[in-house]
Amino acid sequence: MAHKNRKHSIIDELDPALKDTVEQMLLAGATYSEIVTYLKSHDVGISLSSVCRYARRLTGDLQELSIINENMRRMMEELDKYPQLDTTEVLIRLASQNVFNALSSASEEDWQNVKLDKMLRESTALIRATAYKRRTEMQNQETTEAGLEAVKSLIFEAMAKERPELYKQVSAFLSEKKQSGI
Repeated sequence: MAHKNRKHSIIDELDPALKDTVEQMLLAGATYSEIVTYLKSHDVGISLSSVCRYARRLTGDLQELSIINENMRRMMEELDKYPQLDTTEVLIRLASQNVFNALSSASEEDWQNVKLDKMLRESTALIRATAYKRRTEMQNQETTEAGLEAVKSLIFEAMAKERPELYKQVSAFLSEKKQSGI
């Protein structure tokens, strides 16, 4: 996986309060010239192009944060709708939904630009994640059931030895319920 080089600008190195003011000015729609003038009044020399690069990066970071927040909101909605789901299942559902939406809304031109090997790798990864999750759930269920059977066996053995009349009652009760289909 490629690592992004962290970029540092003059604005990144400012006193936090001054940097916050610059960011608020950018968000409020101040011009780059106004920001350069403001920083000069605080003895910080900076070019218009530096402010522009910082503004582009800030905007990109805010858009990325907005996308993350939207995805988190959607995940929480899914968890609210289906409380029995765990977060892994929700993430798989959201990823599947996003893939389906992208596929269904793709134009003919988009399909021409799709790298088939990449699409197959991504689809295979999603299928593997789902299969791995299901296999893990089945293994956990089998382990839980085996543990319950062991505990039940210990309880019935102890009950049969120490409280035979209770053992007979419980056995009769369970047989009755089993016959009635419950």
